[in-house]
Amino acid sequence: MRRVLALVLVVVLGAGGAGVATASPGVGWASCGEHGAECAVVRVPLDWGRPGGERISLAVSRVSAADPARRIGVLFFNPGGPGGPGAGFVRDEPELFPRELRERFDIVGVDPRGVGESVPAIACELPPMGAAVDQFPESREGFDRLVAYNREVAEGCRRATGPLIDHVDTVSAARDFDVVRAVLGESRVSWLGLSYGTLLGATYARMFPDRVRAAVLDGAVDHAVGSRRLALDEAVVFEEVFGLFTGWCAADPACALHGRDVEAGFRELMARPPSGTTTAQIGYGTYSGLVIRAQWPAVAEILARAFDGDGSPFARVGSDAAYRVIGCHDFPSSARRYEDLARRMAEVRRLAPVTRGYVEGWDVQAGCAGWPVRAANPWGPVVVRGVPRVLVVSGSHDPATPHVWGVGLAARIEGARLLAWDGVGHTAFFNDESVLRAEVEHLTGGGR
Repeated sequence: MRRVLALVLVVVLGAGGAGVATASPGVGWASCGEHGAECAVVRVPLDWGRPGGERISLAVSRVSAADPARRIGVLFFNPGGPGGPGAGFVRDEPELFPRELRERFDIVGVDPRGVGESVPAIACELPPMGAAVDQFPESREGFDRLVAYNREVAEGCRRATGPLIDHVDTVSAARDFDVVRAVLGESRVSWLGLSYGTLLGATYARMFPDRVRAAVLDGAVDHAVGSRRLALDEAVVFEEVFGLFTGWCAADPACALHGRDVEAGFRELMARPPSGTTTAQIGYGTYSGLVIRAQWPAVAEILARAFDGDGSPFARVGSDAAYRVIGCHDFPSSARRYEDLARRMAEVRRLAPVTRGYVEGWDVQAGCAGWPVRAANPWGPVVVRGVPRVLVVSGSHDPATPHVWGVGLAARIEGARLLAWDGVGHTAFFNDESVLRAEVEHLTGGGR
């Protein structure tokens, strides 16, 4: 997960043999960006059920291995989402990859169908998270308003996106990645998937096991948990992480809230948000900020402003079009009646009395309630067999992809190794250098 609810913080979120991979005829690579990348456009079917029909375009970037003599092959990278663009990340931020990966792999980023610079793009006429619509409705009438708004959003998304809206599920995206693999001339590729990218990578491995050399799935998403647990599991861990944040503020003068009762202040803020902001924006924005440990000082500063009446940094918090449309394909809501959502509201408020369940799993299940576009990749386990080397990485204090999801995903991948880390934050890639080194060793080891 981890694409929704951006606060004002900037978060960067098998081998084919030696030599430089060559593109298939008809795909032209051109220099792009400021870091030596090459970019191309790859055409794929809009509807994989009709592979000879209309085509759409994927934006692709690559940074070639800096040490060609030791090149292992291609490393596909997906930063998360749903809706996270990989092409711009690889093109513009290659230094964020560890040196050994840059030396030994052609690192390839793809903007999945409908995302980023791929064409056409997913678009909606209305904001997926309506400021006037409560995602925690206290009555049947409120639930009906939520469902009606979701349907109105979806109808506007269909008008703005066109027929692509029916085909932006993860299975279709995985098929697209295999076209890119073929374009690159590789018989096998390696994978580094973060957050939602673990679902994309696992789906690719399930469909094309003989084409995966090795994979790291960091911040694991378990596609079997269902929409109720999606929200509850995240809410439990986020409540815990918020407690760690308040403890840090109490102990460290570097916290802008040091010396203040952070929990009491946050409860008051949620009950009476500053003018121009909503409780949902405060709740979801705080969640979004705290999922990366390095952001905590900035979150403290923003909350301090909000405690003093300035909530403007939260005013831009909300879901984006790609996140909502793809999310409702892959994580459809099972809350079909008010009673369904009301029971879950009671559960989440009992388990998370301070943060009150404002996690992206709740945004998905509430935002997809009544969604009229048929889910092309509904809930179900992703079972992988025949991939020799898969490392699933899962953090014990990760509120976006809780550790229990990593346990579930690893159990369904034959021969997978589960690496648990005990730090705070979403993915070891962005939060723990020692675990990141283990990921690099996994990807570079084992030969070609």
